[in-house]
Amino acid sequence: MIERERIAANGFDHHLRTAGAEGADVVLLHGWPQTSYCWRHVQDALGHDYRTIAPDLRGIGDTGKPDGPHDKATVAGDIWAIMDGRGIDEAILIGHDIGARVAMRMTLDHPDRVSKLVVINGRYPPLGSLRTSDPGQAAERWYFFFHQHPDLVEALVSKDVRAYYEHFLEHWSHPDFSYTEDDIAEYVRAYSEPGSIRGGCAHYQAALNEDVAQWQADVGKIVTTPTLIVWGADDPCSPPYYTDGYHRVFTDNRFHFIDRCGHFPHEERPEETIAAIRDFLGGAAG
Repeated sequence: MIERERIAANGFDHHLRTAGAEGADVVLLHGWPQTSYCWRHVQDALGHDYRTIAPDLRGIGDTGKPDGPHDKATVAGDIWAIMDGRGIDEAILIGHDIGARVAMRMTLDHPDRVSKLVVINGRYPPLGSLRTSDPGQAAERWYFFFHQHPDLVEALVSKDVRAYYEHFLEHWSHPDFSYTEDDIAEYVRAYSEPGSIRGGCAHYQAALNEDVAQWQADVGKIVTTPTLIVWGADDPCSPPYYTDGYHRVFTDNRFHFIDRCGHFPHEERPEETIAAIRDFLGGAAG
C-alpha cells in the first residue's frame, strides 16, 4: 500500500510516496513532466520485498518550491538529506529522465551509498550533447529552450495546464498506450500547484547553466556500481542512440530495451519494467 508523507530536509518540506516496511531501501526519482505518482506500479510491486521512497523533486508537485538552484548536485543534496532523515545509509537508486541524472550524480559523488543503480530513459550528459542539430531532435526539443523563459511559460501554460502536460505524456508514449483520465488528472493537479510550472522550468534552466560544469568534470569517469539501463525503444524524445557509449561509463551494466514503448517504460510497460528490475536486483531484498 502506498502512503503519502512529508519530511523536512535541506531547508524545506518534501512530499514522499512510500511503500514497504522491510528489505533494502529503494529510492525512486521521477522526471518531467511527472511526479512521484509515476512510480505507483513499481512501488506496488516492490513494496512486498523492499522499502521504497519516491519524493517529488524540488519545485514540483507537492514538494516545496525553493528559490535556490535546481542543478543536479543540489537536487542530489535534497535526496541525501531525505535519506539521512530516514536513517538510510545506502540505497538502490532508480531514476527516470531528470531523476535518472540526479541518480547518476549521486552515484558519481557517493558511490559508497549506492548499492545498485537503475537508469530509465535517462541521458548521461558527459557522453555528448542533446544532438539538437539532428532533424528529429530539433523538432522534439523545442520545450527544452522554451523552459529557459519561465515567466512566459507560466503565463501561457497556466491558461491551460492540461493541454500542455497531456501533450508530452501522450506524444512521448507509444501509440499503443494511453494514460487514464485519472492519471492525467493527477499530473494536471500536481503541476497546477502554485510554483510547479516554474519549478519544472528551473530544472531545465539548470541543465543549460549550473549542470554544464558539473558534467564536464565527469568526462572520462567510470561508474563501477552495478547498473541496469532500461529504455523504451520507441522514445521520440530520448531515442536509444542516447545510450551510445554507456558501456564505457557504466562498466558493470546490463541493458534492457522495451519494444513498442516510448519515454515512460515504468508506466507504459510496467510488467516488463518491473520484471527487469526484479531480475537485476536479485538477492538485494534482504
